[in-house]
Amino acid sequence: MAIFKYFTEEAHALALINRGELMLQPLSHFRGREADGVRGDPRDGILTYAPQGGLVMNMKDGRVITLEGGSFNSSVNQNDIFVYCVSKHLSAELAEKFGPFCVEIPDPDLLMRRLRMRRELKSQFDYDQLVCGPVDYREHSREPGVDWALPERLVLIKPEDFAWQDEFRIAVGKRDAMNVENVGLTIQTGPSTPVFAPIPVPIFLRVNRLAEFVTLHRF
Repeated sequence: MAIFKYFTEEAHALALINRGELMLQPLSHFRGREADGVRGDPRDGILTYAPQGGLVMNMKDGRVITLEGGSFNSSVNQNDIFVYCVSKHLSAELAEKFGPFCVEIPDPDLLMRRLRMRRELKSQFDYDQLVCGPVDYREHSREPGVDWALPERLVLIKPEDFAWQDEFRIAVGKRDAMNVENVGLTIQTGPSTPVFAPIPVPIFLRVNRLAEFVTLHRF
């Protein structure tokens, strides 16, 4: 399966091709952007369960409470996980939104193998817990199952409104960021106001020259 990385600047596309340079942004970067329906998503990396008819809660004292308009939310640590966003689709429509220079990578496993070669004990990032895969666009009424406890799943979850992106992601976290149950849990009973904290700078990773394996498309 090929994946496609769009760029607004040709120089950035050539940096990927000639030097294997990948820029990974923290999830907080996407949450902090304006919610424009393209790159900005204040709920990126958050699983929300808001069933029709309300959120049913079983209390310790035996009571059963239904919260009308309530939701259960599980979130990864937005500053500790960095992602590289590409698409599974090559199209002029995506190029119009994300940039006219597109690098086609026919073998995403090549990137994964080279990224895992970066593992070392002193690194602040855990390449053994590297995550990659297609994004799961889900309705809020879908039951979370065990996904709520798995950062490796949450980082690949987005609201269904973004399904047109047909996104594929590579994600790497700081040490322990991908550990089971390393998530923040909340119950919401109404609209919430996003809290914007300082956003870490992106990280640049190099996986060596890719020119022999990729193709540059110009729109």
